[in-house]
Amino acid sequence: MATPHILPRQRGARLIAATAALAVTGSLAVACSSATAPSGVDAGGRVVIAYNNDVNSLDPISADFSQTNSVVQSLYSTLVTYTTENKLVGSLATKFTMGDDAQTINITLRDDVTFHDGRKLTAADVKSTLDRVAKIGTGVANFTRDYKGTDVVSDTELTIKLDKPNSLFLGGLAKVYILNSALVEKNAGSDQGQSWLSSHDAGSGPFQLAAAGQGGGFTVTRFPQYWDFDDKRPSEIVYRLIKEAATQRDEVLAGNVDVAPTIAYPDVATLEKNGDVQVIKQLMSLQAVVYFNTSTGATADPAVRRAVQLAFDYNGALSAIRTGMGEVANGPLPSTMPCRPDLPTAERDVEKAKELLQSAGKKGLQLTLSYQPTEPNARQEATLLQSNLADIGVNLKLEPIAFPDYLTRLRDPAKIPQMMLLTEFAQFPDPGAMLVPYYDSRSVGSNRSGLNNPKLDALLDEARSNADADQRCEIYRKAQTVLAEDASALTMYTLVRPMAHTSRVTGVHQTAMGFGPWVPDFRIK
Repeated sequence: MATPHILPRQRGARLIAATAALAVTGSLAVACSSATAPSGVDAGGRVVIAYNNDVNSLDPISADFSQTNSVVQSLYSTLVTYTTENKLVGSLATKFTMGDDAQTINITLRDDVTFHDGRKLTAADVKSTLDRVAKIGTGVANFTRDYKGTDVVSDTELTIKLDKPNSLFLGGLAKVYILNSALVEKNAGSDQGQSWLSSHDAGSGPFQLAAAGQGGGFTVTRFPQYWDFDDKRPSEIVYRLIKEAATQRDEVLAGNVDVAPTIAYPDVATLEKNGDVQVIKQLMSLQAVVYFNTSTGATADPAVRRAVQLAFDYNGALSAIRTGMGEVANGPLPSTMPCRPDLPTAERDVEKAKELLQSAGKKGLQLTLSYQPTEPNARQEATLLQSNLADIGVNLKLEPIAFPDYLTRLRDPAKIPQMMLLTEFAQFPDPGAMLVPYYDSRSVGSNRSGLNNPKLDALLDEARSNADADQRCEIYRKAQTVLAEDASALTMYTLVRPMAHTSRVTGVHQTAMGFGPWVPDFRIK
């Protein structure tokens, strides 16, 4: 029988203490009963958060989009979540157990959770949410593949069933926000409630929606009946759309914005000189990478791919372009991810790169690199790689491309860009969250390089069907070693994405579930 996970969400001293007690006793314990807001207490205050891309919908089905996730994480709760130490723990769930066959997940819910309209959360809401995600089939549905259905045992107990073994499903639940089924049903319309949820709230999170879309922003207010209520959370959070990093910098310096998640690397030194501003330089599951088309054209030759890898000036790029905020790659996944093999750190070797091309008979080689011109560092990195490849006799053409157009081209391996520069991040800290969509040959539409490696596919299948975390970890290490040998990508470095906040706000850190600050941990001094 698989070992049950019974850890409550780690949030504050009392939950951490409960977690420590569980580690010692191994017994099931709920951290605390539902907290009630003290009468007349409002120790919070307003916090203003900047965000830099349009939020087209607040429907949690779109939480795979980081801008949507940055708002809905305050409004909704998930069954499970990840700590900053990449540990999967309970949130709405007090207990979650994956079966030995990796096809069933038994869940026990908290019995003290209410939605923002006062209705109590039950297992029927979980079933309704998962059924809805499967019916819509987009967005976070990518993290809950193989869903078959949910058996409701009682108001607080349920069993999730899968069509086939999928150990990734449990981690994927960290991206599925549970909806108030009564509200969704009432406002379902003809699109499973997507139109209504785009600007309304059906959650049970620490905040509730007060205003949506006014001037391109959102306002949420603290929910007094939240099961883990804390009066030091902000009483109000205002999300302001500020697309330019320089404007975010200026606004946080002026005190008009409390949290600025998009800070340009050269601005860090300026912000750090201000005593009222703190800069977070946290290494993330974020990496700069160039994907090769491995199925057609010159880059279908592994020798060409390895030569390009050897030509790039990793240390120079990290220092000059990212001001040293990161780590040079030593494998295909970010260095912050668990279950990584011990692989050598990438290094530049111009002579070896030339030898590879000469042995492969590649003379006067011309390649094309696509990049997103809206990404602030992409043009610099593309230009540097262009210069580096000229040193080994390769002419590199630079081709700007919009990200939606790039995604469309992934549907046909023959149309995948010959080389594509991206900044990637893991939606949740499981190696499979990046390996399966980006490298599995059957992941048409998301496979970045058109890679078709039967050995890699078999290892990923083996990992998905294994419910034992330690065994799965070892399989993922083997998969990354195989992937590194294939040279299907030039992984540059794992990155710090600087974030600034005013000193009156504490608990600001990057979320483990994608990109952006983790709002539920915000506190006011």
